Amino acid sequence: MARSGYPLIPNGPWPALAGLSAFGIAGGLAIWVHGAGIYPLVAGLLSLVVGLIGWWSDVICEATYKGMHTSLVLRNERIGIFLFILSEAFFFVSFFWALIHFKVGELSYGYKWPPTGVDVMDPFRVPLFNLAVLLCSGATAQTAQGYVKAFNQSYLFSEKYYRNKWLGVVWFLISIVLGVGFLAVQVWEYTQCKFSIADSAFGSVFFVTTGFHGSHVFIGVVFLAVAMVRLYCGHFSKSHNFLNVWAAVWYWHFVDLIWIFLFVMMYWGAYS
Repeated sequence: MARSGYPLIPNGPWPALAGLSAFGIAGGLAIWVHGAGIYPLVAGLLSLVVGLIGWWSDVICEATYKGMHTSLVLRNERIGIFLFILSEAFFFVSFFWALIHFKVGELSYGYKWPPTGVDVMDPFRVPLFNLAVLLCSGATAQTAQGYVKAFNQSYLFSEKYYRNKWLGVVWFLISIVLGVGFLAVQVWEYTQCKFSIADSAFGSVFFVTTGFHGSHVFIGVVFLAVAMVRLYCGHFSKSHNFLNVWAAVWYWHFVDLIWIFLFVMMYWGAYS
C-alpha cells in the first residue's frame, strides 16, 4: 500500500466517553436548574475530565514519542485550530448581535438602555483592571512562545537549552497566574452586581456572554498549563514541533480580543 502521510490511529474509548459525558452534562444541568440534585452534573463533568485527559494523553504520546504527526497531519491540525477559533468567534458574534438587537429595539421605542432599574458597574474600575490583566497575560504568553521557539532551536542539554526552557516555563506560569486572577476578579464582580440574569434582556445577555467568556478563559488556562508542563518535560526540544504552544497562545489572544469587544459593548457602551 502506498504511503499517504496519514498514520492509522488505533481505536480508543475517549471520543465515546467524551460524547456521553457531554450528554450527561446537558442532562445533569437540566436536572439541577429544576431543583433536583447536582450529582448528575458533577458526574458528567468528572467523566468529561477523565475522557479529555485520556484523549489528550494519547495525542501527546502519538505526537511526541511515536512520531505519528507527519507534516500533513500538522498542516491539517493548524487548519483545524484556525477553523475552531473562527467558529468560536461566530459563537460570540451571536451574543453581541443579540445585545445590539435588544439595545436598538429599546432605544427605537424611546426607552432607556440598560432598562430602568439595572445599575451597571463602572467600566473604568474592575472591568478595566481585568482588561489590563488579560492584555498583560497575552504579552507574557507571547513571550513564552518566543522562548519555546528558541528552546526548539537549541542543541540538547546546552546552556541555551536550559535557559530557554526555564524562562519559557516562568513566562507560562505568569500567564497562568494572570488568567486565574482574571477569573477570581470576575467571580468577585458577579457578587457585586446589582442586577441578575433575570433582570431584563441586558442582564440575560450580560451574564451569558461574560459567563461563556469566563469558561473560555478557564479552557485557555488549562491549554497554557498543558503547554508549560510539556515544555518542562522537554517535549518541544530540537526535531519536535511545538504546535501545542502555537495553538494555546493563539487561543489566548482570541480570548483577549473577545474581552476587548466585551468591555466596549457590555461595560462601556452600557455605562455611557
